[in-house]
Amino acid sequence: MNYVTVEIIDTVGLNPRERKMLQNTVLNFVAMSNALILKEDVVLNPLEQGNENIGVVLVYAKPLNDEQSEAITQALSKRFTTYFKMSELNLEAHISVH
Repeated sequence: MNYVTVEIIDTVGLNPRERKMLQNTVLNFVAMSNALILKEDVVLNPLEQGNENIGVVLVYAKPLNDEQSEAITQALSKRFTTYFKMSELNLEAHISVH
């Protein structure tokens, strides 16, 4: 398991400006969470071309163990859930470890 995918499903029809703002928020949350929790070197890549969701793929130099995978998944899920509730956005984040 050496990469994590974060995808935000646009269920509300965000306009291009809102999508750009949300993409920047995703990058900020992901980088901050990695720095605070895992403290591992990571490369942030965009989602595959043609994927209409908003998100990022984190690629780690070394595999994550089960504890690290759970920690980053839970932290990102909580951050995005709280952010969406506070922003009154009916969006959801899918975080998966591969």
